[in-house]
Amino acid sequence: MRRTMQISLSKRINELLVLAVLERGPAHGYQIALSVEERTGGAFSFQHGTLYPILHRLEAEGRVRGQWSGEGRRRKTYEITDAGRTELEAGAAELERLFRTLFKLLGGTHAA
Repeated sequence: MRRTMQISLSKRINELLVLAVLERGPAHGYQIALSVEERTGGAFSFQHGTLYPILHRLEAEGRVRGQWSGEGRRRKTYEITDAGRTELEAGAAELERLFRTLFKLLGGTHAA
């Protein structure tokens, strides 16, 4: 079964948003959330409690790597792995195909 069939579209988009941010460099969770909101002009944002389960799942799957740093108030910084880069590229292509099909269905004025 294709990966898109296994998880919902919104989950898939959220994963790709995280990977896209991390492709620019390592970041901790709050930085990731801010970057997504800034880079999408507020079109996408993470609700409280949504981002960290995504990060934990991506880490368990080997798509991101986390490392704890700091003393006292420690925080975890995440970076994308090669598997994450591969997933980001495939996922972006997959979404592009999906949305082209959707726009074509909706009337063609948005089809590329």
